[in-house]
Amino acid sequence: MLINFLILIFFFIYSMSIFLINNIYILIFIFIFNFIISLILKVPLKNHIIVIKNNIKFVIFIVLCNVLFSDINSSLKVGIRLFLAIDYTYIMGIYFNPTKIRIAFQYLFYPLKVFKIDIDSLTLIIAISLAFIPILIDEVTMIKLSLTSKGIDFKFSSLITKPHIYLMTFLNNLFDRLDELEKTLIIKAY
Repeated sequence: MLINFLILIFFFIYSMSIFLINNIYILIFIFIFNFIISLILKVPLKNHIIVIKNNIKFVIFIVLCNVLFSDINSSLKVGIRLFLAIDYTYIMGIYFNPTKIRIAFQYLFYPLKVFKIDIDSLTLIIAISLAFIPILIDEVTMIKLSLTSKGIDFKFSSLITKPHIYLMTFLNNLFDRLDELEKTLIIKAY
């Protein structure tokens, strides 16, 4: 139980420290460290490569945008830092499930009991919120597929000129899903 708390604290410290490190060799060492952590936590290598492949375009875009405002060396460092943050967040996302997150946050929030704050409810809210993110992603994918089948294009110009189509569909489906989740949580006696 305490190990989850220590891993969560390490994750916070690690996430902040990679943006403070300015030496390229230390950043490369951290990349190797990420790979070792993924092997220890038995993250599937195929899934890891897919995540890297999906996010490399975003990292390259950020590097190119930074080249406009600074030199190539600092732009590459920003890209490496962003890539390390994405990679480590993926690794921790594989390791932590909502129960482990809840237990880790209970240890983290324990000092709040001095102020008579109900940390069990607070950690439950955090766990449910984090578990709800994949549901939102699935919902957006389903909406995109349904609107595409109805002949609506997903271009940037149509998102600006007709935001009500996307927003209303998303909110309607989101509230329907929230009602289902609320009924499920009531049945489970939360």
